[in-house]
Amino acid sequence: MQTVISLDIGSTGTKACLINQTGKILAATYQRYNTYTDGRNVEQAPLDWWQAVCTGINELTKDQDLKNLETIVLSGQMQNLILVEPEYPRTILYSDTRAEAEAILVDKILSTKNLNEITGNLQDASSLLAKLLWIKKNWPDAFRQSNGLLFGAHDYIAWKMTGAKIVDFTTASTTGLFCLNRNSWADQFFDELDLRQDWLPQLTSAGEIVGYLSDPAAQACGLPAGLPVIEGAGDAATATMGSGAGEPGQIYVYLGTSGWLAGTVSGEPVDPQTGIFNLRHPNPDYLIQIGPMITAAGNFEWLKRVFGELETKAVGKPEDQAYELINQIASIAPAGSHGLLYLPYLAGERAPFRDANARGSFIGLNFSTERGDIYRSVLEGVAFSMRSIYQAMILENHTPGRITLTGGGANSTLWAQIFADIFNCKVCILQDPANVGTRGAAMIAGRTLQWFHEANQIEQFYPVDKSFSPHPENAAVYDQIFPIFCQAYPGLKPVFDKMASAGLHSR
Repeated sequence: MQTVISLDIGSTGTKACLINQTGKILAATYQRYNTYTDGRNVEQAPLDWWQAVCTGINELTKDQDLKNLETIVLSGQMQNLILVEPEYPRTILYSDTRAEAEAILVDKILSTKNLNEITGNLQDASSLLAKLLWIKKNWPDAFRQSNGLLFGAHDYIAWKMTGAKIVDFTTASTTGLFCLNRNSWADQFFDELDLRQDWLPQLTSAGEIVGYLSDPAAQACGLPAGLPVIEGAGDAATATMGSGAGEPGQIYVYLGTSGWLAGTVSGEPVDPQTGIFNLRHPNPDYLIQIGPMITAAGNFEWLKRVFGELETKAVGKPEDQAYELINQIASIAPAGSHGLLYLPYLAGERAPFRDANARGSFIGLNFSTERGDIYRSVLEGVAFSMRSIYQAMILENHTPGRITLTGGGANSTLWAQIFADIFNCKVCILQDPANVGTRGAAMIAGRTLQWFHEANQIEQFYPVDKSFSPHPENAAVYDQIFPIFCQAYPGLKPVFDKMASAGLHSR
């Protein structure tokens, strides 16, 4: 049976998986690397990525039969600024915000309206336009002397493996340098800002063979030279594919400390002022819309930090059972938590509104409120917020047919049922949800290798472990509460702003 090596060069480490054509992960490794930051400046060393890839592949293949290995496929973190030829020792990551002054200049020259219409996304200090101006001013030698500019960690690995300087359409659409409607670089931006265009990478479709493993790269990775290297896509795209949300109308939710709701659409971009990101899908006829939450499962982590020790000590349980105990207590409360609402904005919010001053809030506390109501309302508040993000998107269906739940929060069966009830649809938990990205990249490679002739062959790549159907009586309660939830933030916004002005958000 044919196999691929799927690599995901993430923000904290690199995953390497050996995956066969049924979607089964035969072996997996994970290699961490450092991030260098002082808060505003956020950098990594590209050679650390390369070392992680080489070490990971060597460990991955140590005891594996590779006679049916067909290709390497790549995915990874996006919106990086990577200078090559000559290779610069540090890359500026997407979360770096040093270019605030340059972002103001970009907005002044190009205008917010023009930027939004052309790129389909909001531009700020994290965008590449501002960072390129910063490099031109602060690293002038690098700006003049580099002959290559890359935007994804996986694109850097493709360059190390093959010498190709490429970028997939999903990653390109995160940069602020890309015209979403034309699927091309926004040439006019470079002219108006006096930026170089000659070092831009070649736009490359997901699934394209971009080159073949060179002799030095093959020796470093312990693989045969000449192995085809396939460009997968940026991590947002491969996670979407690997979550089973790669077709229009399908969505998934990621519940990490931060989180997002994302789906595939065939329509027009949504207004970026909502905080929704419009990214190009691996299929260039589609978009991926992503609505980020600054704090998703982080709300549950906050519950554990504040109340976990109290709950475990009360019943003589070890502290590592705090999540389970909080879930048990929350499950006693009914849908709607006896009228208690929770706004999950512990650190501000990005979608469906952008407000750094927004904060978490309990609304409706009374003398009969119990611990279970408090705990359950936190879980409900996150799900309500995800539903408000869904409502802001342009999706094919007003009600989703199903939601795939991923991330650490998917371990809570109560939370999964709450999502099913609040969205009034089926919720699925996948097997091995931590590897949706590497499986999604392998799906992209599988299309190139002509693995799929029937729909069920693709579905094998996102196998369902558990599913939850909505309880009609709970769904009816949540339908009544949801409009009230949506009114709560606008009503409290003036209060949040006054608290911020008074310095009450700082600690």
